[in-house]
Amino acid sequence: MKFLVTVFLLLSLSACHGIRLNTSMTPGVDESLRTYKVQEYSIAEIQRYKAESLGKVVSSYCRTRPTQPKPSESFLLGELKYKTQRLGGNGVVIMECVDHRLNNSCNDYLECRALAYRVDFDSL
Repeated sequence: MKFLVTVFLLLSLSACHGIRLNTSMTPGVDESLRTYKVQEYSIAEIQRYKAESLGKVVSSYCRTRPTQPKPSESFLLGELKYKTQRLGGNGVVIMECVDHRLNNSCNDYLECRALAYRVDFDSL
């Protein structure tokens, strides 16, 4: 009996191998784990490095229903790092985060803007 249970468990576990979960939210779990390589800098700090500007990145969140979570800066900063990483960057300078109502359909709205950079650490 124990043998059959063991075989069943092994077959069950092997059936789940390779499953990938996709959500409508970005970044996904696997992509957000890679954003640890994107460091946050101030304007003064980024100027100390040989850094190539990759452009502006923007992230926003609109809460339309009270059952949705409130927008948080930490979530949006994670999205900015994700977008920076997708551009090939490894550094981000947060410019501003503004909370306001975009229109009547948003109970809460938060938008963050940043500059994405590719920092060359080899030239230091």
